[in-house]
Amino acid sequence: MCETLRWRVSVSNCGPHRSRTAVHWPPCGAMLAWLLGLSCSAWAAEDWLQFQFDARRSGDAVQRSVSAPLGLVAAVPLGDAVFTAPAVADGRVYAVDGAGTAWCLDATTLQVVWTTGSGAPGTPAPGTISDPADRSPLPVSCNNLSSPAVVGAYLHFGTTPGSYLVLDRADGRVVREIRCDGPIFTAPTVANGRAYFATVGAEVYAVEADGTLAWTWDFVREVIGFPGDRWKGDDWLDFKQGRVTWKDHFCCSRDLAAHGKTLVVPAGGRVVFLADDGDRPRLRATGLIPNFHGSEYPAAFGLSLGPDGEAYIQWHRRDNAGRVEVLRLRDDDTVEASFVPGTQTAIHLPGLLSFCSVSLRGRDVYRCRPEEGLGFCRHRPDNDEPQSLGAYPSIAPPVLLRDQAIVGGLDGRLHVVPLSGEGPGWSFATAFGKPITAPAAVCDGRIYFGCEDGYLYVLGPDGQAALPERDLGLERIRSPLTGKFTDSKYDWYTNYGNMQNTNATDQILQVPLRIKWLRRYEGTFKHLPVCGGGRMYTHTSEGQVFAVEQETGRLLWRRYWPGVHLSFTSPIYYRATGSTTRAGIDRSQSRFSDERLLVPQAGIRESRLRCLDAATGELIWEVPFTGSPSWSRQAPPVIWENLAIYASGSGRYAAQGTEKPFVFRGDPEPAPDGGEVMSWIYTHDNPYYPKDNLPLIWAWDLDTGQLVWAKDFSQYGAGGNDCGLCLLDGRLYYSTFFGYSASQRKRRGLPDGPNGITAALDPGTGEVQWLTGQHHVTAGCTISGADGRLYLGGYNQPDESGRERFVFCLDARDGSLVWRSEPVRSAVNVISVGKDYIFSNASGGDGHVFDRQTGQILSRFNFGYACTRFTCAGPYVLGANMDMIDLADANRLVATGPSVDSRECLGAVISNGRMFYTSQASGLQVCQVGGGEDEQSAAPRERP
Repeated sequence: MCETLRWRVSVSNCGPHRSRTAVHWPPCGAMLAWLLGLSCSAWAAEDWLQFQFDARRSGDAVQRSVSAPLGLVAAVPLGDAVFTAPAVADGRVYAVDGAGTAWCLDATTLQVVWTTGSGAPGTPAPGTISDPADRSPLPVSCNNLSSPAVVGAYLHFGTTPGSYLVLDRADGRVVREIRCDGPIFTAPTVANGRAYFATVGAEVYAVEADGTLAWTWDFVREVIGFPGDRWKGDDWLDFKQGRVTWKDHFCCSRDLAAHGKTLVVPAGGRVVFLADDGDRPRLRATGLIPNFHGSEYPAAFGLSLGPDGEAYIQWHRRDNAGRVEVLRLRDDDTVEASFVPGTQTAIHLPGLLSFCSVSLRGRDVYRCRPEEGLGFCRHRPDNDEPQSLGAYPSIAPPVLLRDQAIVGGLDGRLHVVPLSGEGPGWSFATAFGKPITAPAAVCDGRIYFGCEDGYLYVLGPDGQAALPERDLGLERIRSPLTGKFTDSKYDWYTNYGNMQNTNATDQILQVPLRIKWLRRYEGTFKHLPVCGGGRMYTHTSEGQVFAVEQETGRLLWRRYWPGVHLSFTSPIYYRATGSTTRAGIDRSQSRFSDERLLVPQAGIRESRLRCLDAATGELIWEVPFTGSPSWSRQAPPVIWENLAIYASGSGRYAAQGTEKPFVFRGDPEPAPDGGEVMSWIYTHDNPYYPKDNLPLIWAWDLDTGQLVWAKDFSQYGAGGNDCGLCLLDGRLYYSTFFGYSASQRKRRGLPDGPNGITAALDPGTGEVQWLTGQHHVTAGCTISGADGRLYLGGYNQPDESGRERFVFCLDARDGSLVWRSEPVRSAVNVISVGKDYIFSNASGGDGHVFDRQTGQILSRFNFGYACTRFTCAGPYVLGANMDMIDLADANRLVATGPSVDSRECLGAVISNGRMFYTSQASGLQVCQVGGGEDEQSAAPRERP
C-alpha cells in the first residue's frame, strides 16, 4: 500500500512524468486525514488531476475511452454557471463554479461531501467556509475561470477577486490563502511536485503542495520595467509621460503550461520561458510572434505544449488576423518560430479565429472554434487544409481519448466524435441548451463536465437519470446596480449612446480611476458595449451575444447563433412601455419580460435581425435582412414608438470581392459567373459599389417582427452599407454613400446621379419629407443630430474633384447647409455632439474640436492613435485602453491605462456612473470607477 501511495502522489504532483524523486509529502496530520478519508476501492480508479489532463495542456488522454451511447448518471446543481473543468481523484470529484465555490462529490454516489466558498445552495453565508470550526473569510467571486487541480492531499484553484486557495481535500478546510494583486484566470499547472499559476497582471507563482510559496516572478517588473501599481492608470501616466500602447500590454489571461522544469507563460502578447531552479525562477527567453498582419504584440487565446516542449499559441493581432504559432526553445535559449498550416485567419479570408488552446497528439493539432462546419478540426503537418471532424462550434479545448474526442459546444451539447473522421458521432443535449465552455474530465468510462446552466453533468454507460427540470435562474441579477446614476436616463443603451447618435454623455468620472472588475470573454469585438436594466450587453464578431451584471461583471446569460461572420454590429437595449402592444398583445400574459435587446447578426450566407428578451436572452423573433456590416454599420436599429427601423444594403458577398474597389486587401477573385461580388469587409476607400448593392430601410413591429414598411433608394445610386440612421425631434434621418467617383460609375454604364443622399422620413410610414444629394456621409461614419441640426462626416472626399474631407452641418428642417468645416484628414465613425463640444476623429490622424456656429477648428490633438472609436463624456474624450483627454484643459491627457488591449480600435463608454471598456483584440472587459467609489475596489492583497 505504501508503494502504491508513493506512486499516486508522484502522479498527482507530476502528471504524466512519474518521477518518484519529485514527491513533496504533505504534513503527517494532513496525510493521515487524507488516508482516513479514502476507501480502499479508490486505488484502482482512474484520476484526472488537472485542466486538460496534464501539465502540457495537451488534452491527450490516449489510454482513456468511452462507449457511446452514454446515459445521464447525475446532474448535480452547483451555485452558479460553471466555466471550469472538474478534477477527479481517489473516488472523489472536484468542481469549482462561477461563484468561486469548490464542491467535492463522492464519485460513486455523486452526493456532496463538502463545499467551500460562497453562493452554493445549502452552504454557509457568503464569505465563509463549510467547516464551522474555521470561519475565516473568503472573497466573493464571480466568473471563476480557474479550474481546480489536485496536488497530493490538497486542492488548488484561483479566484477572480485574486485569492489563490489551497484546500484540504478531506474536508474542504482552507489550508492557505495567497492574496494576489489582481484576478487569477489560470488553472494551476501541476508539475515538479509543485503548482504554478499566474495572475492576470502576469505575476507568476510557484507553490508547494500545501501552498507554501516557493518563488514569484513578475513580468511587468522584469520585462516591461514598470515600477508602479499595474492596475492604476495614474501610475502609468506618470511612468509613460504619455499614453500606454501595445508595448505596455502585460495581461496573462490564458493558461500557462510546463514541460519538465520549464514553465511557459503567455503574457502581454509575448511568450515567456521560465526555468524553475528550485528556490528561484530563471528567465530563459521571451518569445515573440513574427510580424503578420501587423507588428504589435498580439493577444494569446490559448497555449499548449507539444511532446518536446514546443509551444503552440493561438494568437490574434487585429480584425480576425491570427494563426497557431509554434515556438521552439533551443538548448542555447534561442527561440525558433513556425506555424501550423491551415490555421491562418485574416480579415479577407473566410475562416474564423479559435479562442481556446489546441489539443495535441504527436504532431497532429486538434482545434475548436466558433464556426459552423469547422467547429472541430484536425491539422496535420503534411496538409495545408484542415480536416473537419465536426460542425460543433466551440470555445472550449477538445479532449482526446484513444479513438474519440470530447467536444463541448456552444449549442449546449456534449459531442463524442470519432477521430477517424468516419462514422457518426454521438451527442448529449444538456437540460436547458446553455453553452459548455470548459473541457471535460474522463475517468473509468464516465465523462464529467460543467455547463453554464449551473449543473455538473456525469455521463456513463450505466446512466439512467432524467434531465433536471429545475432551471437555477442564473440569469437573475444578484448584485443590482448601485450609486447615484442607476436611473435609465444614464444608460449608454446603444452604440452611439442614444438614438440621436450624439455619442456623448454629461456623466463625468472623477480621476483617478480604479478597476472595479475585470472579466474575460472569448471573441473579438469592433463596436461598443451597451447598458440597460443593470446589465451590460456584448455582441462578438463571431456570433455570441451575452449579458453581464454592470455591478460585478457576472455573466448572466450567453446565446450563440452559427453562420455569423465578422459581424461588427452593436445591440440596442429597450424597455417596452404599456400593457398592450401595437398588435393587440397583452404583455402581462407574455412569458417574456418587458425588456428587449435587438442585434443584427450578419453572415455571408444569410443575415438576421434578432429580438431577444433582454433579461434572459430568449429569442422572441427574428427576421432576415441583407448586406454586410463592414466597418461602418456598427449601429443597431433605432426604435420609434413600436417600430424597429434598420438600414443596410443588398447584393452578393464573399470573403474576397471581384474588383479592386470591392476588396479590403489582396487580389480580387473573379466570380464563376462573371458577376460583381463585394468583399464582406471592403475598403474604406470606395469610388463606387456593385450594381446590386441597393440602399434599403426596413421597419418591423417590435412585438411581432412583422414588416410594417420598407424603402428602396436605388433610384439614386448603388450602395447602402455605408449609411446611418438617427432619430431627432420625431423624424427619422438617413444618410448613405454611393462612392465619390461619378466618372467611374459612368464608364461602368451606371446612370448619372449623386454621390450619396441624406433624407428625412416619417418614422411611422417611411414617407420621405425631404431629400438632398448635395451633402451626405462619405463612408465609415454615421449621421448624428442635436438641437435641430444634423452632422455628417466620413472617410472619403465627397467627390473626385479634390482630396479634402469635411464635416457638414445641415439644418434638420430642410437639409440645407448650415456650415462646412475646415478641411480634415477624415471624420470617421461619428461626429460627437456634446453639451459644450463637437468632436471628430481622423483615422490615424488628428482629433478635431469644432465651433458650433461656424465649423471652424478650435483645437486639435494627436496622440498617435490608429482607428480608435472614441466617445465623449462631459469635457472628456475617451480613447483606447481607457485614455481620457480633457478638451477643457488644452486637450491634456489626464488618464491612461492600464494597457489591457494590444489594439487601439476602441474607446470606452461611461454609463450609470462607471466606465466600461471592452478590448478589441485581447478578450478582456473592464469596469472602472472614480471618486469615492474607487476605495471599494481594493485587491485582496490590499484588504485587511
